[in-house]
Amino acid sequence: MCLTGLIAVLAIAASSPSLGQDRNVGIVRDAEIENIIRDYATPIFNAAGLDSDTVEVHLVNDSRLNAFVTGGQRVFINTGLLVRAKGPEEVIGVIAHEAGHISGGHLARFQEELRNAEAKSIISALAGLAAGIATG
Repeated sequence: MCLTGLIAVLAIAASSPSLGQDRNVGIVRDAEIENIIRDYATPIFNAAGLDSDTVEVHLVNDSRLNAFVTGGQRVFINTGLLVRAKGPEEVIGVIAHEAGHISGGHLARFQEELRNAEAKSIISALAGLAAGIATG
């Protein structure tokens, strides 16, 4: 499976409402943790050429070791990552990784590739339907 296909499968699975409901996933609001994360993230975002005031960082109530980026410059960090991190440098490394996705435009490129794949799929389906009708 190509990387784009794998990413699409993971994106669909991650956006499934049942996953969030089964795991009781939600956003965590904790001013102290948010301020610490913001202190870690601000110089990273600035170094990546991002406006640190426009990048949103959210904590996700999820025990899995994960962080991810969604559109609109939003970084989500699972509480499981914070609990398992051996030190702040590991969290800082993850924030830098996610900042790289934003500054590199990876999500925007992925969305464009997905739109192109959908268009090709629709064209192929229509061509197959037309061929089926033509051959009776």
